[in-house]
Amino acid sequence: MKQFTYMVNGFEFEDNEAFGKAWARAKAKATELHCPIFRRVVKGNEVRLQVYYSGGLFNSVKFMREDNVKVF
Repeated sequence: MKQFTYMVNGFEFEDNEAFGKAWARAKAKATELHCPIFRRVVKGNEVRLQVYYSGGLFNSVKFMREDNVKVF
């Protein structure tokens, strides 16, 4: 089972569903604060840190640039 933690400017929202209730709360908070959404995905002992890109998907933070990250 995967654990998704959405991080928005110091706020964290957790869920076992990729785009479930935690995603909706994170998106609302990011819109309120006008900032990006980061996500930590944990499956077993594998941990991935991702950011939501302006193309409409999460991907690794290693590709992150100021001009390609979605600011809500």
